[in-house]
Amino acid sequence: AQAILLHLLSREPFPSCEMSHLSRGEPSDVWSDTITRLLSDKLYEKRKLGAIEIEKLVQEALRGTSGSREVQRILDCLCRHYIESQEQTLKKGGLIGLASVAVGLEKEKVGRFLSQLVTPVAGLFKDEDARVRYYACESLFNISKVAGFEIVDHFNAIFEGVCHLYADTDADVKRGVMVLDQLIKDIVTTSPHKFKTKEFVPLLVKMTQAKNPFIRQLVLSWVHVLLKLEELMLDMVQFLPEYLEGIFDMLEEKQSRDIRHNADTCLEALLKGVKASLDNKKLEIISATAGIVVRCCDSNDSCSACRRLTAVCWLNDFVEMKMAVAAGGTGV
Repeated sequence: AQAILLHLLSREPFPSCEMSHLSRGEPSDVWSDTITRLLSDKLYEKRKLGAIEIEKLVQEALRGTSGSREVQRILDCLCRHYIESQEQTLKKGGLIGLASVAVGLEKEKVGRFLSQLVTPVAGLFKDEDARVRYYACESLFNISKVAGFEIVDHFNAIFEGVCHLYADTDADVKRGVMVLDQLIKDIVTTSPHKFKTKEFVPLLVKMTQAKNPFIRQLVLSWVHVLLKLEELMLDMVQFLPEYLEGIFDMLEEKQSRDIRHNADTCLEALLKGVKASLDNKKLEIISATAGIVVRCCDSNDSCSACRRLTAVCWLNDFVEMKMAVAAGGTGV
């Protein structure tokens, strides 16, 4: 799957697109009939040729005095006549077309149009056709590859879509979204300053409530990634009261030992983060989370033994940290 995704890049709302006032004409008003025919073809290779022509069209437009206006016309046409079409082949043509626009814009200019690229592509993550969903992964992979750290501004929309596709039943879609997810992880890891933890946490809280084991694994993998980044670890700890119970609940996962293990790993890292906090912040976090941890101790379910034991260990560490702070130490 990765080879296919990279192949397009080497050459090559959510539901609805925002249409500008610049152009609501037909494709023939924006590009040649050849491009229209190629983008509408059932064969992937033909659509790819059409995408290459759009890339050239974008590059040519940028050399002119009205480059941005022409690029906007291309985007509007792709959205209106392809992405929003009821025909699956046209949707596929629109997806490869939007990726080719990003490639043509290159890193220096893609930021201005990024919202108009990401939103329509992410909207098709929920399409009924598995091939459309797969090509949406491919398209967003290529857009993200071009955009680099600027794609982080659209992290929540991407993450929610990726969560949806992690639960997909189609094998190709799942392979495609895993490649996309790894790329986004790599970008965030190299550009942590762009990540907005405060905006992400409400979505994290929502996703910790998911029962699908694949989504749970994805959520835990992202918590693990963010906790490994020094710039973001303290932010994640600061918002701990909002999502801590969701992580504790994953210790009760019955279908997957890996989920229980990964949840335990994340909780260990979070507790280390609390211990590494300044004394005043440490006491605030303990005060805000103690009730949550106590609730996690109180369960008669036989499957909750791991959660109860972990919660008791947290309470013990809370007491030790409070005593250390009171004695003038750090409690680390």
